[in-house]
Amino acid sequence: MELKEFIRGAHALIEAREKKRITQEEMAGRVGVGYRTYMEYQRGTNAPLAMKAILNLLALLEDQEIVRVVREWKEGAEEN
Repeated sequence: MELKEFIRGAHALIEAREKKRITQEEMAGRVGVGYRTYMEYQRGTNAPLAMKAILNLLALLEDQEIVRVVREWKEGAEEN
């Protein structure tokens, strides 16, 4: 799977969960990047190397470990 497909798929899953359309601009704000940057990620014209590295790292873990790592990240982000 290409990174742009991953980003589009994640965007679609979040929209389905929230039962509403989420603009690229709103999603960019949620993930902490500029609108144009997010748009380029979705098109595949720009690929964030850090995201690729993180996804490769997560791919080395078991599902339960991935969930734990992401939850810990989320909890830390909510504290800040």
